[in-house]
Formats: sequence, C-alpha cells, structure tokens
Amino acid sequence: QKQMLEDQRRMVSYYNAIMQNKHHFHDKVVLDVGAGSGILSIWAAQAGAKKVYGVEATKVAQHARKLVEANGLTDIIEIIQSEMEKVELPVKVDIIVSEWM
Repeated sequence: QKQMLEDQRRMVSYYNAIMQNKHHFHDKVVLDVGAGSGILSIWAAQAGAKKVYGVEATKVAQHARKLVEANGLTDIIEIIQSEMEKVELPVKVDIIVSEWM
C-alpha cells in the first residue's frame, strides 16, 4: 500500500485518468475493487460520482474510512471491509476502478 502511494508516476497517472475523464464519472456509481487507502474512491467522488463503493478485504479499510471522512465524502463513499467475492451491492455499478498491481 505504502509503495503504491509513494510511486508518484503511478499516482499521477491514476489521478489524471480519472480527472481528465470527469464526464464519464459524473453522476455514476463506481466500484473500487481492492480499495486499500481509498484514494481511487476519493478521486472518483471528486470527479463527480454520485456513489462509490470501496471494497477492501484487509484492516486498511478502517484507515480508508478515516480518509473518506477527513475529505468530507462520507455521503458519497462507502468503504466495505470484505472480500469482493462476498459482497452484494445494492445497485448495479457503472464503472469499476482498481489498482491491482
């Protein structure tokens, strides 16, 4: 997790991919698979998503919730601590983002 966040080239690429495509995120439901710190969830919300589900299996989900709260996005982002295979979302998602490397 820390290694990903410290990789500036990678983070800038993800940020630009989301922010330069705000028209795709506007008013959409987004799923962040393996959300980790929740950074992709936060950027998706900042890009205009109406709802973001960040799914993270590890205890890092607790930290992601704190980051979401610190950014004032608890009304948009829901962090779910679970394995993705066990999650049933209440709605169909429009976009899936993931940092899987």
